[in-house]
Amino acid sequence: MPIMALFRSPSVDQAQYDAIVQELDLESQPAAGGLTHACGFDDAGICVTEVWESRADFEAFLTDRLRPVFAKLGIEFVEPQILDAYAFMASEGTDRYIRERGADLGAGREAGVTEERPGAPQ
Repeated sequence: MPIMALFRSPSVDQAQYDAIVQELDLESQPAAGGLTHACGFDDAGICVTEVWESRADFEAFLTDRLRPVFAKLGIEFVEPQILDAYAFMASEGTDRYIRERGADLGAGREAGVTEERPGAPQ
């Protein structure tokens, strides 16, 4: 059964997130069972939401990869909230959007540039 993992932490900033992603090297070493990942920041800090094929896949990722990266980088790890997914769907445009814009996601954030997103209010 798919699960959702929700991470909130006031102690992870954008530079630390980028360092975590770089250490995980998910491009060449994808996480087994990981289906989706989205990250954003607000006044309360980082918010990451993910969907995984199973709780076992997610827990293996936490144990084998994510917690060790946090420890290596000296970043406090806050336990995520885990929920059984009641429903899960992705629009037909998801793959296209990722292919077309994936490399640009986050580009310009250091300069405060806000990305336009399909269907997002302008």
